[in-house]
Amino acid sequence: GGEEEMYRCKEIVILNRRVAIAVYRTREGINVLLEGGDKGHIGAVAVARDGEIVESVCFPGHREDIVCESWAKEISGLVPGPAVVEAGIHYDKISKGQREEVREALKALSKELMEELEKDLMED
Repeated sequence: GGEEEMYRCKEIVILNRRVAIAVYRTREGINVLLEGGDKGHIGAVAVARDGEIVESVCFPGHREDIVCESWAKEISGLVPGPAVVEAGIHYDKISKGQREEVREALKALSKELMEELEKDLMED
């Protein structure tokens, strides 16, 4: 260890819009920001440790707490220290089917991130 990459940022396209994920790892803890769509923002924040939610804040009118909590729980079960996940993904005039498409894309992104983190931890 010691030389591992602490920060990584990646952009994907969901429903023809950019969605970015930024991951910052410290020695004990990790921060993940997920934002994009028509209007990237921070709609919710969740903090987890050892696979359990410690704190979750969802700003009025937002629904990202569901994504933040599931990602934070999963990541904190793997990475030492707390996992902090912030998310803000907004699409204008989105249908139920499109919302499902966004959910599926985020699920795939989460799986990919977990695999990368597992690989990082094996190299540490």
